[in-house]
Amino acid sequence: MTDIKHQGLQFTLDWRASLLVLMLLPLLLSLGFWQLERADEKRVLQELFQQRQSAGPIAIEELSENQDLRYQPLTLRGKYINEKSLFLDNRIYQGRFGYEIITPFRPVRSDDVVWVNRGWIAGDVSRRTLPKIDPIVGEVELLANVYVSQGDVLMLAEEEKIRWMGVVQAINFEKLSQKFDQRLFPHMVRLSSESPGSYQPNWVVVNLQPEKHVGYAVQWFAMSVTLLLIAFLANTNCWALIKGRK
Repeated sequence: MTDIKHQGLQFTLDWRASLLVLMLLPLLLSLGFWQLERADEKRVLQELFQQRQSAGPIAIEELSENQDLRYQPLTLRGKYINEKSLFLDNRIYQGRFGYEIITPFRPVRSDDVVWVNRGWIAGDVSRRTLPKIDPIVGEVELLANVYVSQGDVLMLAEEEKIRWMGVVQAINFEKLSQKFDQRLFPHMVRLSSESPGSYQPNWVVVNLQPEKHVGYAVQWFAMSVTLLLIAFLANTNCWALIKGRK
C-alpha cells in the first residue's frame, strides 16, 4: 500500500459535490452582488434626502409635474378635511401597537387634495376602540416631506370599502380619487413634527441601512467561499494528505 505521506495532490471528480457547486454558487454570488447594489441604492437615497433638506422647502404650487419629488420638503397652506381621516393599521413604534393618522388636506393655491401622514398614535391593543383625533380647525400652514413609495405599493384589498374615520390596511390613491371632486396629489406627504396636527413621527429615510446590506453581502460571499472549499476537499485527496501528515 502506498504511503499517503509520499503522495501528491490528486484530483478525483466527485460529481455530487461538483453538481452542488454548479447549482448553488451562481445563486450565492448573485445574492451577494444584489445586496451590494441595494447598499448603493440606499446610500444614494440618504444623500438625496440630505441634499433636499439642505435646500429647504418649496411651496406645493411651485412643483413641476415631471419633477423628481423624493424627499422633497414642501410648505402647504390650507385646511384639513378632518372628517375624512383614516387610520393606517398595524403601525408599530418602540414596540407599541398603533396607527398612522392619514388626513386629506386642501391647499388654498393648488388644485390637488394632498394626503398627509400626520404620524403615529397609540392604539387599543384589544381593537375595541380607535384613538381620538383632535380636529384642526381653520387655515394652517404645514411643513412636510413628499414620500414616494420605494416598492412597498400602498394598496387596499379589492373588496375593502373606504370608511371615513375607519381603519385601512394601506392607501389606494385610485380608490380615494373617486371620493373627491378634486384631483389628488400623486404622493403622500409626511408631516413635520412642528406642524399643526402632527403626531409622533415614526418613519425613517431608508428601511435598512447600507451597512446592513454590506453585511448580508459578506455573508453570501462567505458561503460561496465555504462551498468552494467543500468542493475542493471532495474532489481532491487534500484532506487525506492533511491527516497523513499528523
